[in-house]
Amino acid sequence: MRVLFVCTGNLCRSPMAEVLFEDIVRKDPASSSAGIEVDSAGTDVAFDSATPEAIAVMREHSLDLTVHRPKQVDMELIERSDLILVMESWHKLRITHYAPAHENKVYMLTEYVGESGNVSDPYGGDIDTYQDCAARLKWLLSKLAEKLAKE
Repeated sequence: MRVLFVCTGNLCRSPMAEVLFEDIVRKDPASSSAGIEVDSAGTDVAFDSATPEAIAVMREHSLDLTVHRPKQVDMELIERSDLILVMESWHKLRITHYAPAHENKVYMLTEYVGESGNVSDPYGGDIDTYQDCAARLKWLLSKLAEKLAKE
């Protein structure tokens, strides 16, 4: 199972989701035995690294985002992924418009785990904003791991 997390710039939310989910999968026997692979990308990539705040907050979780290089979502990533989880409704619209044949595997992260709303973009916010985003992601990703382990 290949899971792709998508946000706007692949600077904050999706790379944090990627490393947080990899960590959850690595620590959970049921998830790790499922062979889950994780990646992230953005709909509008313009920078060449994760934000300093995202790096700092992931460091608080003992995770490293310093090597992350943002990448643009493209057809190869879409085709290679089994499940594409986006942070906002417009990301979903953008991907399904670009790749309508793959619409059946694109979901908002929140909706996929039975919740609602967007995962708010912390870009431009202070460290507390990033910590709040990371906490929300971690909670949603725990639910995701439970759901995927049952499937």
